[in-house]
Amino acid sequence: MIEHHILSNGALCCIEGVPQSIQGVLWIDMCNPTRWEERLIEELAGVAVPTRAEMTEIEDSSRLYIDGKAMVMTIAVIEGVVDGRPRRTQVTFVLLPDLLITVRYANPLPLRTIAARVQRHPGESDNAPRLMATILEAFVERIADVLEQVSADLNAISDTVFFEDSDEPLEQDLRKLLRQLGRKNRTLSILRESLLSFDRLLPFMRVATGGKTAKMQDDDMPQLARLSAKGAMRLKAIERDLRSLSAYETQIEQELTFLHSATIGLIGVEQNQIIKVLSVATALFLPPTLVGTVYGMNFDNMPELGWQYGYPLALGAMVLSALLPWWWFRRRKWL
Repeated sequence: MIEHHILSNGALCCIEGVPQSIQGVLWIDMCNPTRWEERLIEELAGVAVPTRAEMTEIEDSSRLYIDGKAMVMTIAVIEGVVDGRPRRTQVTFVLLPDLLITVRYANPLPLRTIAARVQRHPGESDNAPRLMATILEAFVERIADVLEQVSADLNAISDTVFFEDSDEPLEQDLRKLLRQLGRKNRTLSILRESLLSFDRLLPFMRVATGGKTAKMQDDDMPQLARLSAKGAMRLKAIERDLRSLSAYETQIEQELTFLHSATIGLIGVEQNQIIKVLSVATALFLPPTLVGTVYGMNFDNMPELGWQYGYPLALGAMVLSALLPWWWFRRRKWL
């Protein structure tokens, strides 16, 4: 599906379908494009659109490069948090001097709300580079929101592990907590990759939109999109936010690691307690079993078999042999 957006009175107007011309079009959004749709946009914009396989490559040279007048930049983002199944996906930005093209095979939340964001801040997205900066800000804010949610969930898990009492067996509770910690770890892993991709994209975009690279001479410098001084300040602000979010993500990761180790340790303590109870029960019933085994022998010369009070004495010996270990365990505070 392809949608193109034009700016009208400070608001993004979305029109479904391929535009007849890129004149006046600010943003073309390609969601799950077919190869036929890719070719239409390539002919219209005069730039090659990365395929899905190219978007998933991990080397910087495949994610960040200049193709003629276009800057092609791919980032990893998170989706599916609301559904409880976080997944990583890639979004590619093809930034031309007067046009922004996005290619994606998912529907992340920031792109669904970008029109409302542009309308709330008129004048900040009036050209392609500024619109891309606005989209990047939305993605960074989404990362911050997800990190805050993960932190709150880990605090709840910490309360459950260390403070709250549950009617369910402890081991069963801890198994549920391990599954929750696994989901949070997956979310943090995706966010970590997303932050890394932003850390690589922003310096590339800042240099490409604000000045010449060291490898380019004046005659070879393509006519790329340019950011104003205010736009450059927005990119620097995004970079500062990313540094703080990276530090915050590291802190949350350490807390998750501690909770995982503590949960595993508590499961081990619970299992040791079960083994302890079984061991004590074995020790308590072993002496009575020995007494009963002795008097269960079929020997002819067993004087106790003829005693009048032999049977009560045998039962008493069995009870006493069980009570003595129990008293000893209680005295040593093993029970």
